[in-house]
Amino acid sequence: MGFLEEFKEGFVYAFEDKRWLNKLWVLVLLALIPFISLLSVILFKGWRFEMVKNMSKGSTELPEFNFILMLKQGALLWAVMGLHILIPGVLLSLLGMGTVNLIGDGYAVIASGFNSDEITQTGTNIGVSFLVYLIWGIISLPVFQSGMIRYALTGKVKTLFNAPVNFLFFIKNLHHFITFYIYWLMLLALLFFVDSVLAITGIGFLIIPVLSISAYYITSAHELGSLAQRVSKR
Repeated sequence: MGFLEEFKEGFVYAFEDKRWLNKLWVLVLLALIPFISLLSVILFKGWRFEMVKNMSKGSTELPEFNFILMLKQGALLWAVMGLHILIPGVLLSLLGMGTVNLIGDGYAVIASGFNSDEITQTGTNIGVSFLVYLIWGIISLPVFQSGMIRYALTGKVKTLFNAPVNFLFFIKNLHHFITFYIYWLMLLALLFFVDSVLAITGIGFLIIPVLSISAYYITSAHELGSLAQRVSKR
């Protein structure tokens, strides 16, 4: 399958399952309700993980909706991702540039009448914090996704937490990950374009959340599943 053909397949594969409506309607409905949209994001992450497991075994059949299983898997994956995000926060706090410190610096700037030295220092701290999070994100995202794929392939939860092995797994399969990230960036660009068009219409603005959440997780599940397939054959 060619590059563009595989990207297109990510948008249509779900409808090839004859029972796609029965398997997805609950998730899509949850994404429509703002008050429980956080729950839908957790469930979609759990659903995507189950889809990646299926594709890693060579099947594009949609997983049956299982509230407890998908909630548990989604919550686990979000928790592990949260741990990754905490690490630069702890580092910045040790350097005196954590969130609390930045809020305090901002208050001091306002209270002192916008002293130029304090403004410069606060701006520097914000810039350093942004740079640290950016660099850490570039490093930690592939490590997290490698752990998730290894978890899907092995069924062992501990693989999510073995950062050194996950990093080596990423390096070993770097060319496959590069292909995935190209797909991922194309998906984000396409969703941004569609959301922008819907926002301009006014009425279409109301369906942006359900469209974005559903399309992102269903399509990225195919791309992550294809990635899992490729690395499992090595």
